[in-house]
Amino acid sequence: MKRILFAAAATSVLFAGGDIEPLVDYDTQDVQQAVEVVKEVKPAPVPVPVVTPAPAPVPVAPVVPEPKKWYVGLDAMGAQFETDSGKCNGLGAVVAKLGYDFNEYFGIEGRAGYGVIDADHDAGGKSEIKENYGIYLKPMLPLGESVHLFGLLGYAKAKVESTWDDASKNGALAGTLDESSPSFGLGLNYAINDRWSLVAEGVRLLHSVENVYDVKGGTTKPENDINLDTFGLGVNYKF
Repeated sequence: MKRILFAAAATSVLFAGGDIEPLVDYDTQDVQQAVEVVKEVKPAPVPVPVVTPAPAPVPVAPVVPEPKKWYVGLDAMGAQFETDSGKCNGLGAVVAKLGYDFNEYFGIEGRAGYGVIDADHDAGGKSEIKENYGIYLKPMLPLGESVHLFGLLGYAKAKVESTWDDASKNGALAGTLDESSPSFGLGLNYAINDRWSLVAEGVRLLHSVENVYDVKGGTTKPENDINLDTFGLGVNYKF
């Protein structure tokens, strides 16, 4: 009897379509949950590179070459030899120079010169510069980028020879002046470039010196105010 009842109950359930939940597909559920998790995860922000501006270039001052201070020079000079008895114009000499400029306002200069041309003296006979030497302080005054005025203040020594012959008139002087004295001058320098320059100048080598001369006719004569002036053009080279 029990068996019959169980069978009848089972049959009624099958034919009645009872509510039976379907099986759960756990693999599909896990994938869906993983996709939802991935959707919710926001990607990390990409870091923006920090660009540091390059430092501004530091201006470099141009290298200015140090001015050249030493120089040598050569002058062609005309000269006038003056005594109490008269003048002797038209003498000629060459002068070599060595100098040093401490700055654009002050320098020092040494000179050595030799005569190359003699000339007639007003009193008769001829005179010639044999040699001359000098050392000078050299104050300078710039007048622009290329031109400066300079002075010469120093001491010089000069040797001047005077002669007469049988054809010379009476009163002609003969003798050798070999004296030293204060010396001074003034000049203008024009710089062609940083090495070469042109120079125009006038210098009194001897100032108011004395000497005794033989005079044609058998006497001697003292000359008490003798001056020797030079003037000319030259070139200087700096190194």
